[in-house]
Amino acid sequence: MFFSAGSIFAGEKKYKILAIQHQDFAPYAMSLKGFKNGIIEAGYKDKIDIEEYSAKKDLKALDMYIQKLKNRNDIDLIFAIGTRGTQELIWNIKNIPIVFTDLGTPEFSGIVTDWKTSNANYTGVETKNHIKIGINLLHELIKFESIGMIYLKGSPSHDGAIKDVTATAKTSGFDFIYKGFSLRNNQGTRYPVEIIRKNIKEALDYVVPKVDLFYVQVSKTFNINFDLFFESFKTNSTPSAGDPVYIKKGLVMGIGRNKELFGKQCAEYAIKILNGTDPASLPMDVGQSFAISLNTEAANIVGYNPSIDILSAADDIYKEMDVKK
Repeated sequence: MFFSAGSIFAGEKKYKILAIQHQDFAPYAMSLKGFKNGIIEAGYKDKIDIEEYSAKKDLKALDMYIQKLKNRNDIDLIFAIGTRGTQELIWNIKNIPIVFTDLGTPEFSGIVTDWKTSNANYTGVETKNHIKIGINLLHELIKFESIGMIYLKGSPSHDGAIKDVTATAKTSGFDFIYKGFSLRNNQGTRYPVEIIRKNIKEALDYVVPKVDLFYVQVSKTFNINFDLFFESFKTNSTPSAGDPVYIKKGLVMGIGRNKELFGKQCAEYAIKILNGTDPASLPMDVGQSFAISLNTEAANIVGYNPSIDILSAADDIYKEMDVKK
């Protein structure tokens, strides 16, 4: 048992859940929204308070905050969103149950070694090999011969994705071209915006002309600078795919996890744990809901004509973009 007050039904106590993330990001907001709605729909709105914390990309602040958690006795459960925050929590917090979601590559980042049990105080809702699943589905739908990616060096999710796609390319028989760069210098200081944009453009210029499909990993940095991606896709007439967060910015095809539904599943886990279930008894490979979206205007701009199979597979079809360049 990782908390001391018994089940939610045992008395009048109000429970506190801490929702923690290392940065503010649209997919994380969807997961948190789903979590909150899950608590409400289950009838526990008046029994659970949710405290929120975002490190806003300040990793030192995140570490300091988590260290202080060791001395708090008012948190009954932690809802961890994102790879970086989840890593720090499971490494440092052993006396509070943790439920996670929105991980990039759970196995590569060391968070998951056995999908059926953590043998510890945490569990979560994720999809095993979700990058591999998405890439293979795209390969079936589009029949590409080469795919490209750029990535953030030092990001556990990005590094893990490169490893996964490299292995998938070998077994599935397509070429994989990629290039990485760092957001920080050797002293850990984040580069100025103009340097980051320069690095993104150089990486895109290296990869995009060489491939017939480009896959965009989920990243707030990529989201903010998506105009560089879109201009490169347009210039090289290259169709794009990736996380649905980019679909209204000019991505042709979005393929990814249903973050809001995953958040609701995390709420179900949280309620079970607060009622006495051991987190280690709850399996983590339970996030099976994928969504496919298509932006027909973005497809038209890069000269890509979606097949009937792709059109019929799409859960959502968009015919315009939020910002036209």
